[in-house]
Amino acid sequence: MTTDIQPTDSGAAGPGTATGTAVLEATGVTKKFGGLTAVKNVDLRVNSGEIVGLIGPNGAGKTTFFNCLTGLYVPTEGTVSYKGTVLPHQSHLVTKAGIARTFQNIRLFANMTVLENVLVGRHTRTKEGLWSALLRGPGFKKAEKESEARAMELLEFTGLAGKRDHLARNLPYGEQRKLEIARALASDPGLLLLDEPTAGMNPQETRTTQDLVFAIRDQGIAVLVIEHDMRFIFNLCDRVSVLVQGEKLVEGTAEVVQADERVVAAYLGTPYEGAPGAEEVSEVEAAEAHSTAGTEGDTK
Repeated sequence: MTTDIQPTDSGAAGPGTATGTAVLEATGVTKKFGGLTAVKNVDLRVNSGEIVGLIGPNGAGKTTFFNCLTGLYVPTEGTVSYKGTVLPHQSHLVTKAGIARTFQNIRLFANMTVLENVLVGRHTRTKEGLWSALLRGPGFKKAEKESEARAMELLEFTGLAGKRDHLARNLPYGEQRKLEIARALASDPGLLLLDEPTAGMNPQETRTTQDLVFAIRDQGIAVLVIEHDMRFIFNLCDRVSVLVQGEKLVEGTAEVVQADERVVAAYLGTPYEGAPGAEEVSEVEAAEAHSTAGTEGDTK
């Protein structure tokens, strides 16, 4: 994990680009696994035109919180709203509403082509049903053509158009990450959630991913991103929210977060007043890992 939280060359995100209109509003979100509380009373707002970062040490509850936002988990308490409407607790309905996500562990269809993977992401935006698909009438053919055109636009956008017919499993790691983002964008979201998009990347790939996220924001899509690379986060985000032991510790600009002594303590492992013990942290990490493993099917 990258723990360098020294000041960076921030400002690239363009503070002030957000409109102030809430795209996502999470209120009092709590998630318990038996007697363990992985996320506790977390509030988070993402505005239109904004890139927000979510950081914290391992076991802080970041991915559990993401899963509550996207319908993979039902929050024990609290609500999640998208553009003022409370979301259902079903992931496909959350996607249909306008929220898309990527995963910490790449979940592509490995034996499908690049183009086919993006077309899978279009399913929430097509209206043709089973009989239309079986009969392959004019309506189905028109929808199929429109979906392919949109998929190719996204492959151009992410720099993958030249590999449309390659199998996903044959792409380099960095391009697999891009493909997962392209597939998420295929649902035409208003909010994109990225779970550690630069994990395992070299500096050049990380810079390319940063430019891609800026380009997504410039398309009018708000972004919420989990990441361990602090330099990436602080250069990218308008605001950063810090989770520690499932609770929001602080939220603000890169400068505010970097200056908070509790954040430094949390990353360096230095105890501060009210900090959880190592045993509590390891218990929540184990609960998160077990529950997340249960939700991730094998798509290879």
